[in-house]
Amino acid sequence: MLKAKAGRVSFTTAALDPTKAVAKQVVYFTVALLCSRGLVFGKYAPFGVAAVAAFPYAGIWSVVLGSTAGYLLPSPAAVPVHYIAAVLAAAAIRWTLNDLIKLKMHPGFAPATAFLPVFCTGMAIVFVNGSASTTVAMYVAEALLAGGMAYFFARTSKVIASGRSIGTMNPQEIACAALSAGVVLLSLSNLSIGPVSLGRVLAVVAILFAARYGGVAGGSVAGISAGIVFSLSTSGLNYLSGAYALGGMMAGVFSPVGQLASVVAFIFSNAVASLQVGNQEAVIGGLYEVMTATVFYMLLPQKVGAPLIGMFSHADDTSRSDGLRRSVIMKLDYAAKALGSVSESVEEVSKKLYTACAPDINGVYKKTMDDVCCSCGLKVYCWERNYSESMNAFNDLTDKLRAKGKIERADFNTQFATHCSRLPVVMDSVNTNYNEFMIRDAADSRAQQVRSMVSDQFTTTSNMLEDMAAELELYEQFDFAAAQKVGEVLRGAGILPIDISCRTDRFDRMSIEIITAQLDGVRLNKAELTDEISRACGRSFQQPCISMVKGKCRLQISERPLYRVQTGCAQHSCGNRQLCGDSWDTFPDGNGRQITIISDGMGTGGRAAVDGAMACGILSRLVKAGIGFDASLKIVNSALMVKSGDESLATVDLAAIDLFNGSLEFMKAGAPVSLLRKSGRAVVIDAPSLPIGILNEINFAKSSDSLGKDDLLIMLSDGALAAGDDWICEAVEKWNGQIPQELAEEIVTQAIARRTDGHDDDITALVIKVRENE
Repeated sequence: MLKAKAGRVSFTTAALDPTKAVAKQVVYFTVALLCSRGLVFGKYAPFGVAAVAAFPYAGIWSVVLGSTAGYLLPSPAAVPVHYIAAVLAAAAIRWTLNDLIKLKMHPGFAPATAFLPVFCTGMAIVFVNGSASTTVAMYVAEALLAGGMAYFFARTSKVIASGRSIGTMNPQEIACAALSAGVVLLSLSNLSIGPVSLGRVLAVVAILFAARYGGVAGGSVAGISAGIVFSLSTSGLNYLSGAYALGGMMAGVFSPVGQLASVVAFIFSNAVASLQVGNQEAVIGGLYEVMTATVFYMLLPQKVGAPLIGMFSHADDTSRSDGLRRSVIMKLDYAAKALGSVSESVEEVSKKLYTACAPDINGVYKKTMDDVCCSCGLKVYCWERNYSESMNAFNDLTDKLRAKGKIERADFNTQFATHCSRLPVVMDSVNTNYNEFMIRDAADSRAQQVRSMVSDQFTTTSNMLEDMAAELELYEQFDFAAAQKVGEVLRGAGILPIDISCRTDRFDRMSIEIITAQLDGVRLNKAELTDEISRACGRSFQQPCISMVKGKCRLQISERPLYRVQTGCAQHSCGNRQLCGDSWDTFPDGNGRQITIISDGMGTGGRAAVDGAMACGILSRLVKAGIGFDASLKIVNSALMVKSGDESLATVDLAAIDLFNGSLEFMKAGAPVSLLRKSGRAVVIDAPSLPIGILNEINFAKSSDSLGKDDLLIMLSDGALAAGDDWICEAVEKWNGQIPQELAEEIVTQAIARRTDGHDDDITALVIKVRENE
């Protein structure tokens, strides 16, 4: 099974490459430089020391140089030498204690290494300058901030160094990463154009992306983190903690509606939270920043924030999901058996009622006796003295009535005709009553047919439920975390998901079923969407099978299998008419199978085209909807039988190729032979059966085989086989091209040329070549 490689950074691998090693040191230096430039309370900069205390030891000296350089550059920071001394002290502590593995791996080591140097150097300044108690409190607060941020830096560095993907981070790690990123952005807050700060603009963009791909959780975590960091930077910005937090949460709430709705929600929420500030100039500046950030966010490509997909999705309780799966399977299975028993009961009662209540031809004669003979003067002679002879005379008429539909004088035996004084009246009465009998019999037969079809629908529904239960039985577990990630991808693409199910089977193959609102106005790029879902789930998927039903869209996606298919199809219409009686379709069913269907409506021209297209179209839609092949065939059969009073017949030729292992299943209903070419040799596949639209009871004739790399499957309508199949086998074996369309066209051309009976017919040749996925 092929799996996509999740995007991650592996510093172990990077260290083996000198170029990457140098680049890593440059990253350490740059990040440390930015951290040391971040200010809190307007003049305190403890974050460079926190970076030295927490960043990986492999880059310790690059971090020391970066932090020192940041403190040496001009800034509002008070007493820069105080921070340089703390940096050197923190570096010395780490260098000295580096061999004590257990100590340096303790969660409190990095915070203590940052806190102690900042606190001690701060107290030294207090003792030298004799500062007031408020200054002492600020230095203590600064040391606590250094220790706290060192903890966040250490947790974030450990995640990055481990090479783990974003989707595996737990909520605590996400919060640490968000606060760490906020400190880096804080260093850019002093870079401004007028009232607009670059750092705060980038923070708003980050919040919007987090809300877009992480929903309410992502927007809230990013908003709170950015708000906390930037509200501490200087006086007058305390309102940012509430503004960013509220804006992030509301942007996440409206993220499923679309990108624009999320932006508007953030703008208004931020504006409402800003009303508490009395400084009008600060509020206006903040609004300018938000407007600049939202415009910049709208202009950025969707892929920019794609790495955030899955960060805020976490697995649900596996045991609970497995219990739910078993419960659903049991309910479906029980419902299927119940419907099956209903079908049997309906069929049994229907047969008994028909036997008891069906019209009897003896009633024709009895009614004639009541209408004519009861008032006749010879009644005693005919029906009392000679009852047997008279009754036999009527019974002898039955075969003649069924053969001709009426009787004449000569049809009565000589004895009855001689003695009956009302023979013409009797004859007319028998004919009239027989016509009424035939009308009632036809109506009862039609009612019996309808009852039989209703009973068949119970059976079909039962089969559908059994298929669903069997399908669910194959799934080992439901991956709720993956479903959340897929939902984030869809919302990022402007698609509103209604329900998402990610399932893995016993072979660890994942399939995804998605129900969304109708995709009106959404330009769906299947290849790009598949790539994004593959990246989010850490697996490689093939493009989705899409079907539309009553305003809802269903996307079925399976993992990228071992094989793929290349298809070619050619057709010829009888008499070169506009309409062809053959209809075909081929599509992936979203479960790793390639489905191919050919349906041939009986006859030629428009009527045949309607029957063929109806059978193929309905069958395709049902299979795409996840209904089993046998149940789908029965539904299509019923649809053909009831669509009109006229007879409608069609053949169905269906092939299902499992692209994971190459297994092939043929299902035929009245369809002609198919051909396989395996290892260069042609094999004929035949499964005699009846077409659909004739009988209520219809089933596929099935056979199975397998295909491998470069093998061919050739499916044909009967028009291609008028001259036999030997020449087709020969042509298939000799063909050494690469494009299946060429072989399909060659078969159709030769089929037309080889027909010698003077007739023409619709011809379809469909060629599928199996290739390995690269």
